[in-house]
Amino acid sequence: MRLLIPAMLLLAAPSAPSLAQETRAIPEDYAPPEASLAEFDWMIGQWEGPGVGGNRAVESWLPPTGDTMVGTFVQTDAAGNIQFSEHMYLMEEDGTVFLRLKHFNPDLTGWEERDDMTSFRLISVESCAAYFGGLTIRCTDDGGLLVAVRMRSSAGEISELRFDFERAQYSARSGTACPDAETTVDMNYCYSLLTQGAEERRARYFGTATARFADNPELVERLTEAETTFLLYADAECGAIYERWSGGTIRDVMTFSCRIEMADRRAHELWSNWLTFADSTPPLLPQPQPTL
Repeated sequence: MRLLIPAMLLLAAPSAPSLAQETRAIPEDYAPPEASLAEFDWMIGQWEGPGVGGNRAVESWLPPTGDTMVGTFVQTDAAGNIQFSEHMYLMEEDGTVFLRLKHFNPDLTGWEERDDMTSFRLISVESCAAYFGGLTIRCTDDGGLLVAVRMRSSAGEISELRFDFERAQYSARSGTACPDAETTVDMNYCYSLLTQGAEERRARYFGTATARFADNPELVERLTEAETTFLLYADAECGAIYERWSGGTIRDVMTFSCRIEMADRRAHELWSNWLTFADSTPPLLPQPQPTL
């Protein structure tokens, strides 16, 4: 999410003049919409694709920690080294959500002044899409993530910089879901956070499903039985994974991965069976995307 990229980088950025404009401007009668981080869980995970100059870019989002969802962005150069990076916060504040970020050079010196940052105000959030002033993040039909940011050149010209990301291919052995983890302890901690986020999402989707059918106690009872049975199965299956990897340092990561995949699968079942409608009515919650 890059607003203050220098003109020299903007000139090297991928151009797509034939594509429809993605970003929106803050309206004159702007009022912050009600929103919570629960509406942004489709962003969680690691995304990669061509960035500035066609060079590889990677964007990662962790599950929320309290009222903040932390993200990172890394743009590489032609040699595969860091060209610049960003540290990003999605923050719940006053009943809505703000996006704030800071840019860094490869030596970790900042672009902004010490206490300054780049901020984006939320205009609207939809199922699998968020529109901020000058910045759009949304799902694509093929399961990717589009990020578009409005740019102003030194000559005052306005254009859009687009990043078409795909979900990064995950390997528990290589640990690509937690690219900043350098030790086993770091890896275990990162995967524990991902597991917590996946489990919280599953529980939220289950709670929304039972709330939808609160006037049908028999159905709620059946749903609760199914959820209880699923949790017992997940415990047994992931417990078996834990035993299988008992002799290796990757034991915890493999077990966390099992729990994440189980929770993701269940959340999608709940969404498909109980949170969608036969007509064009929007689903009660966004379609859950894989955590890994």
